Amino acid sequence: MKNLVIVGAGGFGREILEMIWDGLSAAEFRLKGFLAQDATCLDGWGLDLPVLADPEKYEPEPDDCFLLARRRVVESLEARGGRFVTFVHPQARVARTARLGEGAVIYPLAVVSNSTTLEPHVHLNYYASAGHDCLVGRYSLLAPYATLNGFVELGSEVYLSTHSTVAPGKKLGARCKLSANSACMQDAGPGMLIFGVPGRQVRRLD
Repeated sequence: MKNLVIVGAGGFGREILEMIWDGLSAAEFRLKGFLAQDATCLDGWGLDLPVLADPEKYEPEPDDCFLLARRRVVESLEARGGRFVTFVHPQARVARTARLGEGAVIYPLAVVSNSTTLEPHVHLNYYASAGHDCLVGRYSLLAPYATLNGFVELGSEVYLSTHSTVAPGKKLGARCKLSANSACMQDAGPGMLIFGVPGRQVRRLD
């Protein structure tokens, strides 16, 4: 029996809690609790689960497995021996030829098509889709209804907001952000904000 620890007790953490046993087996995992900086963050939500510690101070135990974290926290936990679970909801559609990295999280009704690679800790939310032959860089996040057409390549930590689209074969560099309802029709270098239809590009300031 492995101990499952959800990293973060905000909206995403509580959301994944609602579907956790749809994609993981209660015979294999025991839900241990959350990691969060604020020990009181679950107060008032009616959840009978503990906040174990600050994620950057928690010392992983041998049977711990972690789910759902951002880059800094992932690297911090991995440096202390932490391992991450890959979560695929059974209502998602993942091709047999797709490759999913450790710590990937695939929500219900998301699609990962044939010969597509999701690097570690990629997150596809409801109805997000990665078409055939895509490469999605680690720590990237596709919000609900975000769409990658075939042969798209995303660098690390790319964020696609709700109802955004990347045209076939386009490449987005690390830390690009595609705004909601926008369409990226051209390649984009690292750190670009893309907005509008067709997408215009400016340098991210954050």
